[in-house]
Amino acid sequence: MPEPLNFLCFIVDQMRVDHMGCAGNPVIQTPHLDRLAETGVRFSRAYCNNPLCMPSRATLFTGMTPRGHHVRTNGIPLDRDCPTIVQSLADAGYRTNSVGKLHMNNFNLPKGADIDDVDPLDHPEARPMWLHRRLQKMPTPYYGFQSAEIILGHGSGVHGDYFHWLRERDPDGPEKLAPPAGTPTPHNAETSWHNAIPQELHYNHWVADRTIDFLENQPAGDPFFTWCSFPDPHHPYCPPEPWASMYDPADMPMPSRREGELDDLPPFYREVYEDGIWVSGRTKPAKMDDEQLREILALTYGMISHVDHNIGRVMDALERRGLRENTVICFLSDHGDMMGDHWIINKGPFHMNGLLQMPFLWSCPGHFSEDIETAGLVSYLDFAPTIMDLAGLPLPEGNVPPQAEPADQPPALPGISFAPQLRGEVDSLQDSVIVENDEDYLKLRLRTLITDRHKLTVYPGQEYGELFDLQQDPGELSNLWSDPGSQQLKLELKAKLLERLIETDNPTPRRLTHA
Repeated sequence: MPEPLNFLCFIVDQMRVDHMGCAGNPVIQTPHLDRLAETGVRFSRAYCNNPLCMPSRATLFTGMTPRGHHVRTNGIPLDRDCPTIVQSLADAGYRTNSVGKLHMNNFNLPKGADIDDVDPLDHPEARPMWLHRRLQKMPTPYYGFQSAEIILGHGSGVHGDYFHWLRERDPDGPEKLAPPAGTPTPHNAETSWHNAIPQELHYNHWVADRTIDFLENQPAGDPFFTWCSFPDPHHPYCPPEPWASMYDPADMPMPSRREGELDDLPPFYREVYEDGIWVSGRTKPAKMDDEQLREILALTYGMISHVDHNIGRVMDALERRGLRENTVICFLSDHGDMMGDHWIINKGPFHMNGLLQMPFLWSCPGHFSEDIETAGLVSYLDFAPTIMDLAGLPLPEGNVPPQAEPADQPPALPGISFAPQLRGEVDSLQDSVIVENDEDYLKLRLRTLITDRHKLTVYPGQEYGELFDLQQDPGELSNLWSDPGSQQLKLELKAKLLERLIETDNPTPRRLTHA
């Protein structure tokens, strides 16, 4: 019987697909991600199924759509009884470990909640629980993770295990993470500064160190699944030196946008740009001059190169342990960032490529193809089925009868395994993917269909929408929603979207008896 494969998953927060050297970016330096791509498969058309942290991560762990696992948007914790691939792997004998950001539960307590009346175990990722010492370590098991060392938040707002570690090594360390201790950016770009923390005390370094420690202490022959999760390059934009000064703002490529574009997009785009209305993932005005935007881009590039450096350190440790040949390494982000595209920064209810199209690298020498790019459509619904397929384990589906009641019931999860693409057997396995999220602050429910050529976004109850020809208009600068010549196409894509939404509805829980 072949030795089971190990899994080392690198995940970052809010990184675009085009922010890697291997993806053709001529400025950014990502040598270790490039090395990973050279030894494996790079998916150039991978998509998250929701462009926000919590729902996207819940989909990765459960294989369910946001409407399936009910994490429709940020601020909704994943039900602790929801089956996860992590728990399935643990039940099968895998050692399951997480370091860094998880975000399966809320970072804040509910409005009006009294911290003294709230059970810490119900809100283990809420910063107030750690600030007030209601929690001093992560309770485990946690969604299937047998061990978890956690970082809560981003930039100077981090807390959790890393915060306590930093305070022990430098009592002034947390203050060094904050803007007053750092160096302001010349053009005062929003939430941007050069961090004063030494890089060896930075949370990116800590995530890598703790993952390396796990790998070095892993018993030989015992299979593992480890989640190495960096909070960067999510805003605020505050890398430490030398990464903060690594890139010249003048070298930054400008975003995909055009004058008058906001007139052709749904009205909330202009409201976010001009008035800074409150949306999920975005709370301040997006309007800024080009100098500020270039500073943000340069600092973001620095944050990514800093993460890349630490990914290299972990990969080197894996090779030192002799585990490289039997370990599946994947790299992905939970969602992207507008980065000035269409006049918007950060994230929110914007189903544009900068937010939806993901960096997605997979490598396992001897098991996968090497130095291959595939344009076949995949989404994060396919992550869980692929992991379970590679592990040779059944899909997680909760309570099931000893024998299936219907002889030909649908699979437990709506996604598919893209293992045949990893092995180079096929280039494509599906003709479309879907994206969904509910924007409660604007009373919007977005649903998007992406095909090889087109992208359609509908807003039920609204007259407006988005339709782009990705072949003729890869920058998504010409919205065809109201174009007279595109109305038949729009109807056809709406019908396909309806079909895909039905196909991806949850087939679980299973029927236990006939009635």
